[in-house]
Amino acid sequence: MNNRAIPNSIRLRHILLAALAGLLMACDGNTELMKRTLDGDPAAVQAELAKGAAVDERNNFGWTALMHAARQNQTATMAVLIDAGADINAQDDDGWTPLMRAAAKGNQEAVQLLLQRKANLELSDKNGWTPLLWASNRGHVGIVKQLLARGADVTVKARDGRTAMYLARNEGYNEIVELLKKAGAKQ
Repeated sequence: MNNRAIPNSIRLRHILLAALAGLLMACDGNTELMKRTLDGDPAAVQAELAKGAAVDERNNFGWTALMHAARQNQTATMAVLIDAGADINAQDDDGWTPLMRAAAKGNQEAVQLLLQRKANLELSDKNGWTPLLWASNRGHVGIVKQLLARGADVTVKARDGRTAMYLARNEGYNEIVELLKKAGAKQ
């Protein structure tokens, strides 16, 4: 093999990988609004909305731009989307809401904003998991505190019967176990 063939093969590999990455990113069906949301630029999101972008349009997985913003803890973008009428309680194809996305990721600021804007903290995903179950399972103490302060139901059970108490105890999150006990959760 000559030296000129190696750089060409590497160049070809990079071109093919870039094309594949583009295809994989396109397969989610994200809208321009979602792409601007993922860029983390509230002004660009506002500009897309001003051009007539549908605030609650869904991608191939049922996600909205607000779900993306909540997952990434982009509170300024979240506020723009909510002020534009985004459904704060929208559920994706698996039943996840923006609040669940934020709670599972440990995004305290996003959770706070969603709770201030009256997100429903008792909606559950297709497995019966609420934001409290997600936060308890992932060890997000601050979010558990926020949810409990807003009156999250500590007795709710997932479809498989697990509770926030069970999940926190199983993962060794003793501080969360104590918080749940104080809120009335049973052993």
